[in-house]
Amino acid sequence: MRNRKEREHGSRMTGDLFAPLIRQSDDIYVSLNSDMTIEYVSPAVERVLGYRPEEVTGKSGVLYVLPEDLSRIGIHLLAADQDDGAEEAAASSVPHVAEVTEDYQANFGVRDIRVRHRDDRYIWCRATFSIVKDELGGVERIVAVGRDISDKKRSEEELRRSRAHLQLAHRIAGLGHFEWYPETNELYWSDEMYAVFGFSRTDFSSDWEAYEKIVHPEDRPVLREYFVERLGRESDQELKCEYRITMPDGSVRTIQTIGKWMRDEYRQAPLLVGIVRDITIESRTEELLRTSEKLKMAGQLAAGIAHEIRNPLTSLKGFSKLLRKATGEQADRYYEIMDQEFVRIEMILGELLVLAKPQASVYQDWDIRLIVHEVADLLSSQAILNNVIIQEQATPEACIVRCDKNQLKQVFMNVVKNAIEAMPSGGLLIISIERDETDVLVHVIDQGSGIPEDQLRRLGEPFFTTKEKGTGLGLMISHKIIEEHDGNIRYVSRSGEGTTVSIRLPQSCAER
Repeated sequence: MRNRKEREHGSRMTGDLFAPLIRQSDDIYVSLNSDMTIEYVSPAVERVLGYRPEEVTGKSGVLYVLPEDLSRIGIHLLAADQDDGAEEAAASSVPHVAEVTEDYQANFGVRDIRVRHRDDRYIWCRATFSIVKDELGGVERIVAVGRDISDKKRSEEELRRSRAHLQLAHRIAGLGHFEWYPETNELYWSDEMYAVFGFSRTDFSSDWEAYEKIVHPEDRPVLREYFVERLGRESDQELKCEYRITMPDGSVRTIQTIGKWMRDEYRQAPLLVGIVRDITIESRTEELLRTSEKLKMAGQLAAGIAHEIRNPLTSLKGFSKLLRKATGEQADRYYEIMDQEFVRIEMILGELLVLAKPQASVYQDWDIRLIVHEVADLLSSQAILNNVIIQEQATPEACIVRCDKNQLKQVFMNVVKNAIEAMPSGGLLIISIERDETDVLVHVIDQGSGIPEDQLRRLGEPFFTTKEKGTGLGLMISHKIIEEHDGNIRYVSRSGEGTTVSIRLPQSCAER
C-alpha cells in the first residue's frame, strides 16, 4: 500500500511539472484505467477530435477507436461479461484489459489507429501506449499520447496510388525501371524489367556484371560508354542509348535505355536511375522505312544520273561527228568543249562515289570553332578573289561536338563555298557560332541575291541546284552528314537580302 501511495505521489508531482506543457501541446495525452475508462485527457482533444475533455472523461476509450483497429493496439481486450471481477464493465458491456502481449512490449506500444471525431468521421492517429503495472504485475493504468497523422496517411495513400498507376502504365507501355549503385554493385530491377528481359527473379543475379552478360557482345562497349564511363556525372542530362540483348531463348531484341546519374543523399553515393523498353518492333519498322527511303532515293538518283550524264554525252556525240570534218582552230575549239564535258561527267561520278562509298566515320570530341576556323582559312583565297570578306563571330565558350571532323569540315566547306559563290559582286560573309544548354549553332550569313521560297524548300534534293553548273549532290551529302550527327540544317532567305544557313549540332555529353 505504501509503495502504491508513493507511486501516486510521484505521479502527481510529475504531472504538476509537465501540466503546462501538456496543456499547450497539439498531441493528445490520455490516462486510462485497467478497464479502459478515460481518467484524464488533455485539452488538445478538442482541437484534434472536437470533444471537450469533460465530454469523454469517465467514458471507455474503446468507444472512440475504430473496432477493427483495436487489435492494432497490441492489448488483448476481454469482454466484461467474460470476466467475473469487473462488475462495472459487465454492466456497460465495455471490454477491459485482459493482458499485455509480448508484441506490444517489444514495439513500445506505438500504433497507427483510427479515432472517431465528434462529427463521426475517423482520423488517423499515431498513438504511443505506456503501461503502468501494479504490485502484482497487473495492468493498473494505461497512458497514451496520440498525434494526428491524417495528412501523412493521405500523402502515403496518394503515393501508393501514384506508384500503382505508374506500375500499371509501365506494364502497359512495356517499360522497366532500374536503379544501380556502383559503389556496392547493387542493381534493382522492377517487376516490369524482368518481363522485358524474359527473366525471373531466381534466374538473374542483381548486379551490373550479370546485366552486361545478356547484352550482345558487340554492343557492350556502347553500354559502358554511355553509363559506366560517365559514372557519377550528376547533371540534368539524360543518357540514352540503344543496344541488343540476348533473351533466354536465344533470340535477339533491341533495347532502349534512358538513364540519369544522381546522388543518393541517404547513402551519399552516386546512383544511376532509368527506364528500359523493348524497341525491337520500332527498330525493325524504322529499318524498313530506311530501306524504302533508300530505294526511293536510288530511283531519284538513277533518274538524275541519266539526265545529268545524257546532256554531256549528247554534246560529245554531236561534236565527235563535227570533228570528222573540222580542221585547225575549229577542231581545237571542239576538243576544248568536249574536254569540259568530260570534266563535268567526272565531277558527277566523283560525287556519286562519295555517296556510294562513304568513308568510315571516326567520332571524337572537337571544338566546332576550330573546324570552322580551318574552313575559313582554306577558303580565304577564294573569298579574296570574289571580293568577299569572311568575318568569324564565335562565342568565347568551348563548343564541343562529338563528330567526325573531316565530315563536318566537308559540310562547312560546301556551305561557305556556296555562300561565296552567291556573292559575285562581293560583300560580307558572317560565320556565327553560339551555344545553348544542349546544342551548338553555326550560322553562315551571306549578302547574296537570296533564294526564292519555292526553291528554298527543295535544297538538299539530289540534282536540285540554284547554281548554273551545280549538281545539288554536295548539299545532299551535307544534309546526310548532319543527320548522321543528330543535327539539322535550316535555311532562311529573302530576295535581295541574302541567305542564312543554320546548322544545329548536339553538344558532347562531356560538356553538358
